[in-house]
Amino acid sequence: MSFLTAVLAVKQGSKPLLDTAFELEERGVTALFGPSGAGKTTLLKVLAGLIPKRHTLGSVINSKHGVWESEQFHLAPDKRGVGLVFQHQQLFPHITVAENLTYAQKRQHDGPKLSFDDVVTIFGLGSLLTRYPQALSGGEAQRAALARALINAPRLLLMDEPLAALDWAARTEILIALNQIKSELQLPMVYVSHQWDEVIQLADHVQMIEHGQIIRSEPLAALTTDIDFITQEQRLASAILMTKVLGHLPQERLTELTLGDQSILVPMITAKPGADVRLLIRMLDVSLVAEPVARSSILNTLACRVAHIKDHEGVALILLACEGQFFNARITGRSKRLLELKVGQPIFAQIKATALNSPGPQDG
Repeated sequence: MSFLTAVLAVKQGSKPLLDTAFELEERGVTALFGPSGAGKTTLLKVLAGLIPKRHTLGSVINSKHGVWESEQFHLAPDKRGVGLVFQHQQLFPHITVAENLTYAQKRQHDGPKLSFDDVVTIFGLGSLLTRYPQALSGGEAQRAALARALINAPRLLLMDEPLAALDWAARTEILIALNQIKSELQLPMVYVSHQWDEVIQLADHVQMIEHGQIIRSEPLAALTTDIDFITQEQRLASAILMTKVLGHLPQERLTELTLGDQSILVPMITAKPGADVRLLIRMLDVSLVAEPVARSSILNTLACRVAHIKDHEGVALILLACEGQFFNARITGRSKRLLELKVGQPIFAQIKATALNSPGPQDG
């Protein structure tokens, strides 16, 4: 079911900035992915009602809560019940983190609700509540900004490259929190990014935008196993495996995950045994062997089946089926010949534990 359907048209003078159809699912994260200048931020702003009507003539937005935009009508931003988080946080600088949250909580919309304690726990704000925004690091400030947006109980959450200015550790913390929000709330979210690793760790659906138009709209799983897309966009070629935490090996700083009847070791994560984990596997981090290697520095060897082979400019792109899920490998044409690869053939995939990236618990 759709949360909203829209035809979006935005002009600056005579120059078109956006001219596209857009549809948003009622639940989950829709990633809006494209290069700088493609129209991503403009699309978020028109959904939020932040662009004046004189620039959006021709736009029509029908949400499950009623009409937001038409030829004759423009619903005010505060009436749409939308939460919006930008790259740079917009906390009120003159009040503490706790007061920022309380302010938003008193002005809640009618979307899914989280308690004060819930958002503090999810975003790890317990030690930050008495601080003022200027005393926060970039990651801390962005966690507080997201918490404030969510405690406001929005009908729709729009995020415009919220992790762009953060380091790896801060990005990972926020991705873990957003994955938890996604699994617990019936809340549609739009996530804007030009970083594919963020998209693939969070999104359920991907809309690719160029020159103000949506050029492709598909579930993430369909996109990451489309061999033609992988051939064209090898820099984006990664896949997600849905796994569960089996247990932790604290002395070795490793976590063991289960994938069907097989297991995978990854750098230690905080998820509890039994938790679902979305595991990112990059195509270039996968190697293939005909038989398992008894002694190797590569800890993970998965029994797979060759699902598809695409020859391209001297290399072979291999789609692998493993326990009912799929991921990709890229090998040389010579390696393909030496392994005598054919569709349907059993094969073993080796993946370095350090190459795996598991941002945290995830609803499957």
